[in-house]
Amino acid sequence: MAKAATSPATGDRWVRSACKMCLHGCGIRVRVQDGVIVKIEGDPDNLNNRGKICPKGHTGIMRHYDPNRIKSPVRRTNPNRGPGVDPGWEPISWDEALDIVGKRLKKIRQEDPRKLLVAINDFQRIHLWGWGAAFGTGHYFTTTGQFCGAAYHPINGIIDGSFASVNDYEYCNYWIQMGGGDGFSSHLHVAGSIKRMADARVDRGMKLVAVDPRMASYCAKADEWIPILPGTDRAFILGMVYVILYELNRYDAEFLKKHTNGPYLIAPDGRLFRHPESKKPMVWDGVDNRAKEYDDPTIKDFTLEGYYKVNGTEVRPGFQVIKDTLKDHTPEKMSKVCDVPAETMRRIAREFVEAARIGSTVMIEGKQYPYRPAAINFYRGAIGHCEGTHDHAAIKLMNMLVGNIDVPGGHLGVGLDHRLLLIEPGPDGMLKPQPHILHPMVPFTCPPNTLQMMEFFPIGLDPAHLVAHNILNPDEWGFDFKPEAALIYHANPLKNINGYDKVLEVFKMLDFIVAIDILPNESTEWADVILPDHSYLESYMMTLCEPPVITGHTLRQPVVEPMYDTRDAHDILTEISERCGCLDEFNGLLNFTMFLKPEHHLKPGRKYTVLECLDRMAKSIYGPGQDLKWFMKNNNAVRHIKPGEMYLPWEGMRISLYHEYFLQVADDLEEKFRAAGKEWDTSSYLPVPTWNDNHPLHRLPREYDLYAINFKAEAVLNHHENTTIPWVNELVSNIPIHKGVLINTRTAREKGIKTGDRISIESPFGRVEGIARVIEEIHPRVIGISNAITRWTMHPVERKMNTHFNRLLPASLEFTDRVSGHQETAVKVRISKI
Repeated sequence: MAKAATSPATGDRWVRSACKMCLHGCGIRVRVQDGVIVKIEGDPDNLNNRGKICPKGHTGIMRHYDPNRIKSPVRRTNPNRGPGVDPGWEPISWDEALDIVGKRLKKIRQEDPRKLLVAINDFQRIHLWGWGAAFGTGHYFTTTGQFCGAAYHPINGIIDGSFASVNDYEYCNYWIQMGGGDGFSSHLHVAGSIKRMADARVDRGMKLVAVDPRMASYCAKADEWIPILPGTDRAFILGMVYVILYELNRYDAEFLKKHTNGPYLIAPDGRLFRHPESKKPMVWDGVDNRAKEYDDPTIKDFTLEGYYKVNGTEVRPGFQVIKDTLKDHTPEKMSKVCDVPAETMRRIAREFVEAARIGSTVMIEGKQYPYRPAAINFYRGAIGHCEGTHDHAAIKLMNMLVGNIDVPGGHLGVGLDHRLLLIEPGPDGMLKPQPHILHPMVPFTCPPNTLQMMEFFPIGLDPAHLVAHNILNPDEWGFDFKPEAALIYHANPLKNINGYDKVLEVFKMLDFIVAIDILPNESTEWADVILPDHSYLESYMMTLCEPPVITGHTLRQPVVEPMYDTRDAHDILTEISERCGCLDEFNGLLNFTMFLKPEHHLKPGRKYTVLECLDRMAKSIYGPGQDLKWFMKNNNAVRHIKPGEMYLPWEGMRISLYHEYFLQVADDLEEKFRAAGKEWDTSSYLPVPTWNDNHPLHRLPREYDLYAINFKAEAVLNHHENTTIPWVNELVSNIPIHKGVLINTRTAREKGIKTGDRISIESPFGRVEGIARVIEEIHPRVIGISNAITRWTMHPVERKMNTHFNRLLPASLEFTDRVSGHQETAVKVRISKI
């Protein structure tokens, strides 16, 4: 078993490790002089980021040496709690702190474990996210991950077994970017991806088209910026899909026939038309002019279009259903929704199809692949809405029409970890849908046991913005328990959950809060006990999360000895588990979440240190020759993803173009609700994405005449928490877009507002105040709020502007995607000068 290496207190040395200023873990080199960290830079020997790190990575030194760090376990002495109230922290010993926490949580677990709320957001220790399940509670009281990915990750998993997605930096020549910062400011492994994006544009002349309500950094550097209204990206896409299908009539028929379920015949009820005896899906052979089972070896040609009668039933291929469903989604009609000119949609659609080079191929390492060097990339800005599933499906549809899914130059699936894409054969010749990559499906129960009602979202991600509403209104869905405590671990529910006033009421109701963190924040300031974690420069972890281009773990390891009386959060949870009686369940969870093979399983009744667990994880994934000692010596096992792992890894199975799977899930869900004597709206489970004129965001009262969005401070902030770092604070304080609420010049003139004016921003759900910042680079019907101005923690470096965007957002089922659980992340507001 590998043991922690001690750090010499004298001398000048460089230590290789991994960054934790975001979740993706770039390789770093840290210079230590006489036991003091003096510099952090990228590790040139790590293929992931190739010697580069973003501004966040450089500032890790200031987080480590922040004098406001929690230096030992502390407990509250002030019985009064509230925003800005001094807790009166009193240092206590670890034994006393753990005994307080263990005793209280043990009592809750014995009475009803559902009385504990759990908020865990340590993105590099995803294996610990399920600790609540080991305790016995399924509540997920934080939305940091759900806020950006609920309509993203499950749909990726359904279509090609991926967790994330990105366009092919190596071969793409026409890149459309919608609401995401890949290659510029954020998202997947940004430090390395910035270099990859720059190479693609400089070396190949790749064209970049940016679609965003605000001129984000990728828009400023694009060949073309297309301003769009928030929550209307689907209309823009479907207008172009119409052009491809009805005006250009150019699509990759070979890809659709061979690799998708587009040829499968669809019955009038929208379900697959099946052979009466074998129950296999049927297709139409256009040469023999008759229906056949999809895997009939005599099929001469799969038909994509047309109308047929089989055994007295009118049927048509799934592709034809898609075409018919979208026949009225003309650019002119969609332009009225998204405010993008119809002629722009037609031009971009034409350029996209031409750049895709349908029919071309490329040889890579001796294998011939389809070559489709045009693709649409996207993230939260495009799909973070209460109909996000349809937004995502529409973008995937346009990509599929040119045959670019998981082929060179196209739109590539990205795995969550070393497993890469999860490829398993499913029924009917299809790839098995994988919506549950983060945790297993929560079985249906009514009333639900989880306050985010995960039981009602069988292919979704935990809609934690519903938790506070359900606590305050338990009778609506029959909750028969009342939460009385919370465990908050590297999380900030007061800051990151919609409907701030509701969340605040929940915090006031809680009798006991324990937090695990390194610094106080808006939520941990309410805690009764804080248990201090090591900083990432003092702790161990094997990091690998959402890796495009590369795979393989990098070892995060201590570069200096711990400065204070802190412990590793993994070990803290182990101690809590033992004291409250769920150690065996926690060990069982780690066997699953750390991918431990049976011979390396953690045994019941024994506590394991984080080092022991990581050693077993390394040997389980890489074999006995690459244990933790190997990683301490070699730092990382990073390598490039092989072409066979990246391109068509599901070849021989079909991916979903026509989403009958959604109808199957809806049928099952409806049946369960009928049996429970309840009703649930399943109308969003559609096999074809369409534009919905009843979209609730766009039907808010007319007096709310502007859309409001929030945005990330480029590559500077990670979930807004970095604003307590002096370097970051100084940086964002001198960047105009992070100094106030962004308003278009024309709009500001009409409303009599100038830069520097204090303004009121009011939605139907809340109100905030802010300082106006008048600019040209935002859509005239949109205002923008940076996450750099949204905090109010008592940390002395924080600017405390507190234009908290989440106060403006709804937190209700009406504004929740009923398929994925995604919350609405935009809202309509009215503004006025104060």
